Amino acid sequence: MSYVATRDGRKNRSAARRTPAVPDRIEDLHGSSLGVLEVPHHMSCGHASRRRYDLEDPAQLRHAYQQVLCEAAGCGEVEDLINPATLRRVWRDLHLPSRVREAWETRHPSLRRTVNRTRSDATPRDETRVPAARGFTRRGRSPVSRTTTVRPAVAR
Repeated sequence: MSYVATRDGRKNRSAARRTPAVPDRIEDLHGSSLGVLEVPHHMSCGHASRRRYDLEDPAQLRHAYQQVLCEAAGCGEVEDLINPATLRRVWRDLHLPSRVREAWETRHPSLRRTVNRTRSDATPRDETRVPAARGFTRRGRSPVSRTTTVRPAVAR
């Protein structure tokens, strides 16, 4: 079982019990924003190919940043692996535990105000759409009108 040694020599095996590593300033981050990011073994166990993330792919970028922010043993690792501009751009898209998100947003309030830039602002939102009366409707399809036919009673 892998572990990260703490400063006083105790073995802290769980990232869930560690305090998130948050640098004092976002400007101290100097990771690359292009290419391939390989995270250390204790952040993502397995073969080296499972620890490499293509930063050009948005899904892999988010996964790599989530791994680093949640599993980093110290601020030095975060500073070496995370790029400040990229972090600001994808911050709202990251699925982070609440304790990690709160620690980062407490230390760096500018992240709270970060706007999600992955959705184009030119794309209009459909605010006038009326929810379907029953179930759900698929986008791009017109709702089917359901009519009931009253059958005349048959005389016996």
